[in-house]
Amino acid sequence: MRASGLDLSMQRKTQVSSAASSPCVWPRALRPDLAAVYLSTTPGNVETLMRSGELRYKLIAGVRVVTLEELDRYIKSLPDSSGKLHESRQATLARKKVVA
Repeated sequence: MRASGLDLSMQRKTQVSSAASSPCVWPRALRPDLAAVYLSTTPGNVETLMRSGELRYKLIAGVRVVTLEELDRYIKSLPDSSGKLHESRQATLARKKVVA
C-alpha cells in the first residue's frame, strides 16, 4: 500500500511540473456565447449588438468571433452610471403583474 502511495505522489509531482512548463494560452477572440460571458450579458444580446454594428466581429473559418480589444472598446464606449435605474425593466414589470 505504501508503494502505491509513493507512485501516486510521484504522479502528482510529474503532473504539476509538466503543467508549470506548459505555456498558458488565452484566446484573442471569443465566439458570441463566450463574448456574452465576458460582457456579463446574454448571447442574444451579443448577437443583437453584432447585427446592429455596435459590436464588430471577425470571421475565422466561417465562425464569427469578437476580439478582446473590441469587447473592451465596447465596454469603454458605454456611459458610466450610478444610482437607481429610472425606468422599470421588463422582468420587474412582469413580476409586478404577477404579484398584483
